[in-house]
Amino acid sequence: MGVGQEQRSVRSDMSVIVSAFEGFNTLPLVLLGLARQTVLPAEVLIADDGSNPSLAAAVREISDLLPFSVTHVWQPNEGFRASRSRNNAIHLASCNLLAFLDQDTIPHHNWLEMHLKYVAPGRVCLARIFPLTEDETRSFTQDTVRSGVFEQWQAPQHWDKLRGQQRKYCFYALLRRLRLPFKPTRPSLSSGNISACRDDLLAVNGFDENYVGWGQEDDDLGRRLYMNGVRPIPILTRAFTTHAWHPSRHAEWHKGANLERYRKRVVSCRCVQGLDAHPHSDVVVTQIK
Repeated sequence: MGVGQEQRSVRSDMSVIVSAFEGFNTLPLVLLGLARQTVLPAEVLIADDGSNPSLAAAVREISDLLPFSVTHVWQPNEGFRASRSRNNAIHLASCNLLAFLDQDTIPHHNWLEMHLKYVAPGRVCLARIFPLTEDETRSFTQDTVRSGVFEQWQAPQHWDKLRGQQRKYCFYALLRRLRLPFKPTRPSLSSGNISACRDDLLAVNGFDENYVGWGQEDDDLGRRLYMNGVRPIPILTRAFTTHAWHPSRHAEWHKGANLERYRKRVVSCRCVQGLDAHPHSDVVVTQIK
């Protein structure tokens, strides 16, 4: 019996949204990680940015192991449109409490319980990842997730880095509460491990769908949430995820238009192109379980 399975009958009132694109190997690991949570999600929505049918097939293969409903929310592949894809899932979510993962961020056994403990209206909970090396990722299997052994792979330097980030995030959050001057985009938001209330996301019109390509769409969401009075709650040393290795996309980020867009002055907490345009006619919704 894996960690937390004795408590699996406890079900939350939180929807979990998992961003995905062609993650045939890692998305099943994320879902199996959610299956061993001390508190289960009410539902899981896969925000699919245009994968081929093999992705849904990989989820169906493990569906008997998943003690929650799984909805596949697919949009056509027209470039990297993570903002629109996440908004598709937010629009369909049945719960007001939402937690977000990426297809390669595998949650530890009490990840959802920690988000539930701290998230509330007017709050956005911020967390980060433990990175795996390329060699560690090769040995990352469904068995290592279901047994929970992967939670013991974190190197001491990664713990030290996470603690340092937690202190920095708490400092920024304190400055924000005291309304002291500092960089208005801090602490930064990483959409691979956050939670928020759907009503707060609706108030800022969700993710800005003008961000097309890799990077900055989550930072932009955090900035606009803060402008609207939502408080950041750092839980980096409480809500853990392990991140499967993949090649860096920083070169793509530096060359793309998103960084330039993000650096422009934002005058409104509501983006122009966001949740209020949903549902879209080209989105296909399939109940996998």
